[in-house]
Amino acid sequence: MTWATHLAAWLIIGHLTGDYVTAVSCSILVDADHLLPIIKHGLLFKPQKIWHVMTDPGDIIADGKIEDNRNYFHSVFTLILLSGIVMLINFPVWLVFAIAYAAHLSFDMLDKSNVYPFYPIKSVNAKWRIWYCSKQEFIFAGVLYLIRIALILTSGRF
Repeated sequence: MTWATHLAAWLIIGHLTGDYVTAVSCSILVDADHLLPIIKHGLLFKPQKIWHVMTDPGDIIADGKIEDNRNYFHSVFTLILLSGIVMLINFPVWLVFAIAYAAHLSFDMLDKSNVYPFYPIKSVNAKWRIWYCSKQEFIFAGVLYLIRIALILTSGRF
């Protein structure tokens, strides 16, 4: 999913929990693994390659090999590990962290790009039906923003 869709989810989770900082931070953390193959293959300073990765987030093609762009942080194992660590450090923040992380993973599984929820085990590919950056995704994001607006109107707070 695009940043616009993830932003809508962050805003909803932040509104419901009262902790926008954790909701946004957690969801940004999940996408940190997009940088690993970019750096590994020296694509950081190649704008055309970066554009391709941004418009097709599932794979990076470098040196004739396809490498998953969603890997270590897009894994249920990492969700459990990091949520456990956060729970030990700060229990109230843990719930927001776990919800935001799980929402990010769930939303990424809705699009047609490859995502392996049990990475590094690749026997399960959880891609679904929505094309990345498509009219379907923008409608989905629009519904999420309408939910956000409804939350604001019914609660009287941002």
